Amino acid sequence: MKVFITGIAGFIGSSIAKKLIARGHVVAGLDNFKTGLRCNLPHEADFFDADVRVREDLRRIPIGEYDVIMHLAGQSSGELSHEDPCYDLDTNAKGTLNILSVAHEAGVKRILNASSMGVYGQVTFDECPINESAQLNPFSFYGVSKLAGEKYCNYFISKGMNITSFRMFNVYGPGQNLDNTKQGMVSIYLSYILAGQPVVVKGSLDRFRDFVYISDVVDFWISAIELKATYGKVYNLGTGVKTTVLELVSTMLDTAGVSRDMLRIEGGTTADQSGIFGAVDSLKSDFGRAPRVMMADGIRQMWSSYRDA
Repeated sequence: MKVFITGIAGFIGSSIAKKLIARGHVVAGLDNFKTGLRCNLPHEADFFDADVRVREDLRRIPIGEYDVIMHLAGQSSGELSHEDPCYDLDTNAKGTLNILSVAHEAGVKRILNASSMGVYGQVTFDECPINESAQLNPFSFYGVSKLAGEKYCNYFISKGMNITSFRMFNVYGPGQNLDNTKQGMVSIYLSYILAGQPVVVKGSLDRFRDFVYISDVVDFWISAIELKATYGKVYNLGTGVKTTVLELVSTMLDTAGVSRDMLRIEGGTTADQSGIFGAVDSLKSDFGRAPRVMMADGIRQMWSSYRDA
């Protein structure tokens, strides 16, 4: 197949691209390198230096030649969304609208869209694991912009497009940008450990998340391409397992052989979710499985990849 990936230089986009190429697919993509890295670009992929916010950029790309578009370009930091909410809006909401409308004009029907757990907003422990049918009350600029992207997808589904959205939880693994200390809980903590610095945690250690390993994320995105059961649906892409920040950091410090005395607690960030993990019944039903890599194993694999680099 011919697959086009927005955000191909990013952590998830480049990981998917490499797996697709290894399986013999033709891959192309775009990136504006706001957070993506040129070193992530697969040599075998055609690349377009373009920005999803700029429709003219997209119209210069032969989008109609591709069988499927994987839309991963976006601003994915809740903290940064509050520093520059207009960029967040332009990238996540307008960028998604631009991709969908240009794809629709070009006759591309199959779209996979990256959404986020941020669309749920602040939830209680009793509401978890959160189901895809739960009420959506985002309380961050980031969550609002990702929900807007989902709503645009719904509009184009009504126009005959076959769109699947993944509400991704905390994705981690080899390939994350350790220089970006405002995005990716696991990669932020790992960057401190590798530098021999105190591990700074912003917020309570009692907060909890759903950490999903990159190989599982890649497999579900690729499996969805030709899976008609996923058309028009939204899926939580997590493990369904609750992990507290204390459990995560303790596992990381123990794996690296670092004393827990290196842990430092500071005030939280704006609009940070106190806790959330996702129900994965829909994944099990339509894909026949849930993610396989549990947090402790994923941390060991990620630590080994950076330690030995």
